[in-house]
Amino acid sequence: MTGDSGGRVRLVRRIAVVLLVVATGLFTLTAVVAGYLRTEVLDTDRYVDTMAPLADDPVVQNAIADALTRTVMARIDVESAASDLLESIGDAENRGPLAAALVRSLPSMLVARSEELVRDAATVLVRSDAFPRLWNAANRQAHRGLVAALTGVDSGLVHVDTGGVVTISLDQMLDEVGDELDSRGFALADRVVDLRSEFVILDSDELAKAQRAVRLLDRAAIALEITALACAIGAVLLAGSGFRRRAILGVAASVLVAMVVLAVALMIARGVYLDHVPAQVISEDVARTVFDTLLLPLRVSMRVLAVLGALVALGAFLAGPSAPATWVRTTADRVLDRLRRGERGPVSGCVAANTGWLRYAVLIVAATVLVFWDYPTARVAVLIAVVAGVALLALEIVAGPGRVLSPDR
Repeated sequence: MTGDSGGRVRLVRRIAVVLLVVATGLFTLTAVVAGYLRTEVLDTDRYVDTMAPLADDPVVQNAIADALTRTVMARIDVESAASDLLESIGDAENRGPLAAALVRSLPSMLVARSEELVRDAATVLVRSDAFPRLWNAANRQAHRGLVAALTGVDSGLVHVDTGGVVTISLDQMLDEVGDELDSRGFALADRVVDLRSEFVILDSDELAKAQRAVRLLDRAAIALEITALACAIGAVLLAGSGFRRRAILGVAASVLVAMVVLAVALMIARGVYLDHVPAQVISEDVARTVFDTLLLPLRVSMRVLAVLGALVALGAFLAGPSAPATWVRTTADRVLDRLRRGERGPVSGCVAANTGWLRYAVLIVAATVLVFWDYPTARVAVLIAVVAGVALLALEIVAGPGRVLSPDR
C-alpha cells in the first residue's frame, strides 16, 4: 500500500509539473501582449515615441504630401477661378485660332501648375525639420482616439469611430503649407486657412470589437506577469531535486514555444489586416508601414523572451546526462583544468564550498537586470546571457582543480 501510495503521489506531482509548465507558456504569452498594450499602446508618451520614426519614412511622407495636396486643391478650385476670369475678359469671337485654343487650355494648365506648386510646398514641409514636431503633435492628439477605440472610453475631446478608424489631424500641417504658398506669392493661399483634414493611420473594425479584451488585459497585466513567474518557479520546486533540470528545460521550452506561437499569430494578423484594409481610405504601403511600426515593441519583447528561453533551455540540456551534453561538459572541464593553477587557496576553497549558491546568485542578478532594464532588446538579452556565462565560467576557474560536474537527471 505504501508503494502504491508513493507512486500515486509521484504521478500526481508529475502531472502538476506538466500543467504548471504549460500554464507558464500560456501566461507568458498573455502577459507579453498585456504588457505591450499597457506600456506601449495605451501610454501616450510611449505611443508617440514608437510612431515618431514614421516622420522620416518616405512612404508616410509621400502619403501625407498627397493628402495635403488633395485637401488644398479641393478648397481653392483653380479651374473655376480661371473660368470666371476668362469670362470676365470678354467674348473670344475675334480671337485667332491659336489664341482661342490657348484660352480654352488655360484653366487646365493653371490647375496642373497650381497642383504642382501645392505638391511642392507640401513636399518641402514633410521633408523639413518641422515635420517631426508636427507629426508627433498630431499623433499625441490621435492617441486619444486610439485609446477610445480600444477601451471604449471616450475622453469627450475626440469622436470615437465605432468602425475602428484612427486618424491624425492635418490642420497644423495645412497651415504650414498655406504659409509656404503665401511666401511663394500664390494668390489663393489665403483660402488654405482654417482647412480641416484627417489622415487615416489605422482602419480596422477589430479595434472596436476587442474593447472588452483590451480592458481586461490592461487591468490584469501585472497579475499575468506575476502568475507566469509563479508557475515557472512552482514547476521547478514541485519537480523535486532529482528532476529540476527537466522542469527548467520544460519551462524554458514552453516560453520559447509561446513566443513562436505569438510570432505566427502576429504574422497571420498582419496578413488579415492588410487584406481587409480599404484601399480607398489608406494605401497598402502606409498600412503596412504603420502596422509594422506600431507592433515593433511587441516583437522586440517577443524576441527577448525567445532568446532567453532558448539560452535557458540550452543550459538545462547541457547539464543533462545525454552523450552530447556529457561530451561538452567533459571538454569544458579539461579546458578549465588547464586554466587552473596551483593548490586551492582560501578564496578558491570558499568559492568551491559555495559554488551552488554562487551560481544561483549570478542567475538571479542576470534575471533582475533583464527585468529592470528599460525596454530590453534581443541584443541586450544576449549580452546579459554572455556576461552571466562568463561569470559562471570564472566561478569554475576560481573553484580550483579536481571538481567534477554532476548533472541532474
